[in-house]
Amino acid sequence: MSKETIGVKNKNETAEISRRSLGISGRVRTSDRPAQVKCQICSAVTIPGVDLGNQPIGDLVLSPSQLNQPETFYPLKLQHCPECGLTQLSYIVNPKIVYKNFPFVSGTTQTATRHLQSLPKQLVKMLNLDGKSFAVDIGSNDGTLLKGYIPSGVKFLGVDPSGDPVRIANEQGIETLHAFFNEETAEYVKTNYGAAEAITACGVFGHIADLESTMRGVKILLAKRGVFATDSQYWLDTMQRLHYDNMFHQHLRYYSMKPLIYLHRQYGMDVFDVERSEVYGGSIRIFACNAGEYPISDRVKKLVALEEKEKLYDAATNESFTAQVEERRRKLFDDVYRLASKGKKVIGIGAPAKASTICNYARLGSDLIEYVTEVNPLRIGKYLPGVRIPIVDEEFMFEDPRPADAGILFAWNYYDEIVPKLRQRGFKGEILLP
Repeated sequence: MSKETIGVKNKNETAEISRRSLGISGRVRTSDRPAQVKCQICSAVTIPGVDLGNQPIGDLVLSPSQLNQPETFYPLKLQHCPECGLTQLSYIVNPKIVYKNFPFVSGTTQTATRHLQSLPKQLVKMLNLDGKSFAVDIGSNDGTLLKGYIPSGVKFLGVDPSGDPVRIANEQGIETLHAFFNEETAEYVKTNYGAAEAITACGVFGHIADLESTMRGVKILLAKRGVFATDSQYWLDTMQRLHYDNMFHQHLRYYSMKPLIYLHRQYGMDVFDVERSEVYGGSIRIFACNAGEYPISDRVKKLVALEEKEKLYDAATNESFTAQVEERRRKLFDDVYRLASKGKKVIGIGAPAKASTICNYARLGSDLIEYVTEVNPLRIGKYLPGVRIPIVDEEFMFEDPRPADAGILFAWNYYDEIVPKLRQRGFKGEILLP
């Protein structure tokens, strides 16, 4: 082929042919800027917030056989929406990866059990539920919440995508579908069980990747004058208390009242009541209905006003949060390193996902933390992802021939329940709070 046949006439065309010959796209990139991250509720362009770095999935603890295998790390970074006010992650990991071998069970502490089972009691009283009523729990896990309906005789069903917790629930007689909750699931449940007077999603509403399909499913399944109740970590509390460890890959959204009201209005629903709680380090329980079916409580208006007073949605507030989180990381690392450098033994207490977030963000590995204790049998004998610190039965810390000089309480949200038990059983080490 001659040069004339190729038809090269200028430098741009020469560059184009050169790129193609190398198997590289001939399209010239106009910018190296990262792609815009859209809000998961209103689709506005979001603003970057605190960056906890690339991290493994915090709940996917490693078996001994996985220690010689590579791990995948994903971005763990917050974004803030200037329009509806939502705080969210910048990247969504495929839920099939997150929930394939999910080792979390709801009923491991009395505090969590009491909180979860208080909601069915509220709904039974609020809606006059009885043996003819039907309730559904989204993300029902091992069925801890649903057990709260048993005394009233309410018929119920759980829906959850996690294999082990669903197996545990069904073995205990808590009927549970092994599925993601979406429009298709809602149609199936309505056809086979009927409409639901009460639908709940506690501690999981911020975890749902396909939020649009879930909300449509709620609309399909919710009976007339039914109530959709959710429990979520409250962003105002998280921000003011610097609880950066509540961020992990399955927790996609960090709710406050303004975005929650906006979200429900998109689907013809009202948020008509709200309660605050100390569970999860500060949470809100909201009650929603089809638009106009219940009067809106003054508690909703007061909490919206409080968020505005605290400047929750201001850029300066988010910038301050980022700076304080970074300082908190430095302090925790310095405290642990100071002890370890003096030959002191440091352990972790509790191995929830937040333990992985903290250790990977603060660079606390097995060289500084000897082991982490746990009561959940699905985690014992495994290793924290990324940092690969061994997870042992809690009993070991009391039998350890060389007792720990300090313990980082990763499950700090259960401080009032855990610490007195530790002291009563003889743990004399320093308690560090992340």
